[in-house]
Order: sequence, then C-alpha cells, then structure tokens
Amino acid sequence: MPVNAPELSPALHVPGFRVGTASCGVKSADLKGKRTDLTIIAAEVDCHAAATFTQNRLRAACVDLGEKAVNRHGTEIRAIVANSGNANAGTGIREEEWAQMMITSAADALKISPDQVLSASTGVIGTPFPIDRIIEGIEEAAVSEADWMQGANAIRTTDTYAKWGSRRVGDYTITGISKGSGMIHPNMATMLGFIATDAPINQADLQSMIKRVVDLSFNAISVDGDTSTNDTVYLLSSGLGLGYEPLQDLFEFETVLTDLCIELAQMIVRDGEGVSKFVTINVEGANSAEEARHVARTIAISPLVKTAFAGSDANWGRIVAAAGNAGIDFEADKISLRCDDVVMMENGNLLADYRDADGMAVFAQAEFSITLNLGMGDESARVWTGDFTHEYITINAEYRT
Repeated sequence: MPVNAPELSPALHVPGFRVGTASCGVKSADLKGKRTDLTIIAAEVDCHAAATFTQNRLRAACVDLGEKAVNRHGTEIRAIVANSGNANAGTGIREEEWAQMMITSAADALKISPDQVLSASTGVIGTPFPIDRIIEGIEEAAVSEADWMQGANAIRTTDTYAKWGSRRVGDYTITGISKGSGMIHPNMATMLGFIATDAPINQADLQSMIKRVVDLSFNAISVDGDTSTNDTVYLLSSGLGLGYEPLQDLFEFETVLTDLCIELAQMIVRDGEGVSKFVTINVEGANSAEEARHVARTIAISPLVKTAFAGSDANWGRIVAAAGNAGIDFEADKISLRCDDVVMMENGNLLADYRDADGMAVFAQAEFSITLNLGMGDESARVWTGDFTHEYITINAEYRT
C-alpha cells in the first residue's frame, strides 16, 4: 500500500490541450479492453517544448527521437503519445523503427507532421514491441475524449494509483501527470512526467527552467538505486493564455512548477514497489550542493540502510557508514546526525543521553526524516526515498511472470 498517499483533487483542464486514451493490450493481447495502456496529449496549436531525459547509456529509441525533436522543433510541438507495458528498449535494430512508426501513426491520426510528435514508452525492457496493436490504439486514442486523470492511469505500470496534479499561477494553469514505482533513482528513474501549461513562455526559458525544476524534484527521489532506459519529462507551453493578465514573474511560475513536480515526484516514492516507509534525507553542512546531494543519494540507496528502515531499526551506524562510502571528504569528528528531533550524534560523538528506544520510535513511523550535518560548509541537499521490504523482491522476481 502507498505510504500516506495524498488525496488528489481533480486535475484542471489546460486551455489548448486535450487527452485521449485507449486499451491496446500492450503487455498481452489478453489484456486488451481490460485496462487503458496508451495516452495521447494533443495541442490545438504549436507549443514550445522542453525536456529532460535519462542519463542511462542504454537509452530507448523514443528518448533519442524525443531529444532530437525538442532540439530541432522545440517551438512547434503538437502532441505526446505514450504507452505503458512495454519499454521498446534493448530490442536492437527494430527499436527505432517501431518508435518511429508510433510517432508517424500519431501524426497521421492527428493530421500533423511527425516532427511535431513526441513519444514515450514504459514497461518491460527487451521484449518485442506489439506495434500493430499500438497503432490500432493510437487511432482510437486520437478521437477519444478523456481527461488528465485518465491519461495518468493509462501510463501506469506497477504503480498502484494514478498520479496527477494541477496548479494556478494567476490566470494560468499547469497540469502534470507522472508514473513510476520501481527502478527509480536520480538522473532519472523509470518514470515519465508530462506537464502542460497555457502560460506564454519562450522555449529557451522553458528548457532552462525544467532542468532546474527536475533537479529539485524528479532527480531528488530514489526507490531502489536503479535508473532506467526510458525516463522522460516533457513540459509543453501552448501560450494560449496570452489574453490573460501578462505573466509578469517567471520566478513565481518556476516556484509553482517546482512545487507541483515535487508533489508528483514524492508520489512516486510513496508508491514505490514494496515501500512501507517514506523517508526524507537531508544532508547539511557540505561544501557544495552537489556533494550534499551525492551523500544523500548514497545513503538513500544503501541496502543496509533501507532494510533498517523496513525493520524499524534505528541502526544509525549504517547511515554514517553509508555517508562515509560516498567518496566525499569530511572529518568524522565534525558530523552530527538526528532523526526527526532525536539527536544521535554531535561532532562525531554519540550523544550521552541518546536512548535507542527513542530512535526506534522514530523509525517505527511510516514517515520520518534523517538529517546529517557534515560540518564543512553551508550547502545542503534533500532526497526522498523509502525502505526495502520482502514485497519489493516479490514484485521484481515475478515482474515478467
């Protein structure tokens, strides 16, 4: 079960965009008609587009094609087509052909140019892509009438619930959907995020903005330390809000967008495969934000730390040992550690009045925080993660069966 999953309000319609879904039976023909597994987000006008992609060296063809499209045609994108159930990755020479067929089919169905279509796939890696069923679904999705919540549901894989959110910035609307549950780690994860707004923002500002936003949200989560082949975040701006009060402050827009993306990213961790704890890891007192982030990520992916979380065992020694394994220079006699408000270490020494029962009480909670101060500088970083339970092993041992 998800950890303290938020109660989601209905997603707001974004002027200039519509959503369609279909059931293709992507994972198995026997599932056709039983659940939706394809979505199309289509715009009425050319949109400015920005994106971030996986840093995995084995990148799916849809990622490479999407990056080229944003770089070459980033001011005239009209649609995103995405499927769940099959990643179309690791399949050799047919992979790009299948990805391009998916793009061309969506373009034909929407009567736009293939250069204006971005694609995304998520699911099992290394399995032949059922392109014929997907093309049939694209034709259905192109004329269907769905909403953002239904679109979010159609991109789920092992997610237990659909993830969406909306914000307003003055008269403008931002709505986003995301998916992800396992193979989640910064830069990025087996996750997809699609965000749309009617705010008029030029492509260069949009691209620099999404990189900063993703660093504070989708790149600040980890479920299991594995990154995937298909991770993608797309941000589209239709500019159809030009008739509203002008967007005076890009900083305000970015702040609201960051808040939305943090919510979407945290939902991924809360719904992580087998996760029973939601843990915030704060690293303070670093010489740089990057060093703080690296230490936090190293703690977040440590199997020993994550199993201690699962067992509600306040084994703080595992936390500081993981920090010491991060390859960042710090002096052991300067570090301090607390969990929520329970201080365990100060200046490298176990606190004299620390009681293990107090630490255990914190770790027994479904949600808590760890704060490690390295005692070196003024920079900090934050990462959200979960625990490792037997259920995680079960889900992934039986993923293809």
